[in-house]
Amino acid sequence: MQKLAPLFLCLFILCSCKSEKSERVNSNDNTQVNEIDSSQAKSEKSSSKKDLKNEKILVTSSGKKIKVQYAATSDGLTNINIVPVDFENTSDTFSLADADPVQKLKLDDLDNNGFDELYIVTVSSGSGSYATIYGFASNNDLSLSPVYFPEISEDDLSTEGNYYGYMGHDSIYFENNRLLRKFPIYKDGDANCCPTGGEKILRYKLVPGEASWRLNIEP
Repeated sequence: MQKLAPLFLCLFILCSCKSEKSERVNSNDNTQVNEIDSSQAKSEKSSSKKDLKNEKILVTSSGKKIKVQYAATSDGLTNINIVPVDFENTSDTFSLADADPVQKLKLDDLDNNGFDELYIVTVSSGSGSYATIYGFASNNDLSLSPVYFPEISEDDLSTEGNYYGYMGHDSIYFENNRLLRKFPIYKDGDANCCPTGGEKILRYKLVPGEASWRLNIEP
């Protein structure tokens, strides 16, 4: 029995080593699987977030780049970023929060000074389909400045106003260095589907203001 004791001790140590090695391998396998699962989850989350965001880079006629990023919010509106990429005196981002969905991005030189402006047209998703215009003008390709677009006032909607009979459904387009806004005219009692007053076109020209650029209606 005394001769067998060392033999039993060797067998016990050998079995313990195998068990410890097996536990170590299993532990490493589990860690590797967890890391792969975590990486896949991050990739899927990143892909999902990227799918919600649109980004476009527009190049002006003078070779400057303007990046426009826009993403839908949970309530159907849109957050928009305007980033001047290679303008010498600014790289600041202009942000538009809770805007209507983007319908059109347009570069045009409305004042014919050799430097394009950026125009963003958004349209509401309701029955009126009201258009909103945002503009950003180049200051000799050194920086960008917002273009002031006058809001529609009660006087504008009066019988003598430029927007008399206006109830949305307008379209925005560009022609001969002018921004044009065309909309149907609603008479009293007209249903939203059926305007009876014909159409009207307003023409806007870009002019320098005291501290910014403006889009003014031509007479």
